[in-house]
Amino acid sequence: MPGPAFTTGEKVSLHPIEDEDHAFLQRGRNDRSTRVPLTDTTIRSREDVSELADDDYRFLVCTREDGELLRVGVVAFAYTRGDDWGSLMYWTAPDHRREGYVSEALDLFLEYAFRECGFHKVVGRVLVTNEASVGTLESLGFEREGQFREERFADGEWTDAYQYALLAREWLDT
Repeated sequence: MPGPAFTTGEKVSLHPIEDEDHAFLQRGRNDRSTRVPLTDTTIRSREDVSELADDDYRFLVCTREDGELLRVGVVAFAYTRGDDWGSLMYWTAPDHRREGYVSEALDLFLEYAFRECGFHKVVGRVLVTNEASVGTLESLGFEREGQFREERFADGEWTDAYQYALLAREWLDT
């Protein structure tokens, strides 16, 4: 069972990642429908996942169903440049997609990153074929900054990626 919530919204809560969450993280990251959009060709072992989970700014996304807290995904900074710039990474388990969990989790995460941590900019790079992720970022106010041609090898071919960004002043002024 996930530990105490770090922050809570209407449908989801963000929790620090605990050792008992590693099996969920491993299943999620190794699932093809998650792995391909993340352009992660590495099959993750439990040890790999535990090392990834130890990084700062990584949260387990949970929801309540029939009174039980369920793990549904992850929202995180894949990497940061100091405390001023972070690159988003997020995913939802296949059986919990299209329920609005990612949008709300990102909203909570961005609020934390900008208001509490003082980040200046958050970026997200997404494959042009990932329409759901493109829509999520745009709905949160991210601006498309560019397109990277043949940026990632996914599903047997080179695919373009969009770069999106959101500045703190844009988030805080809304």
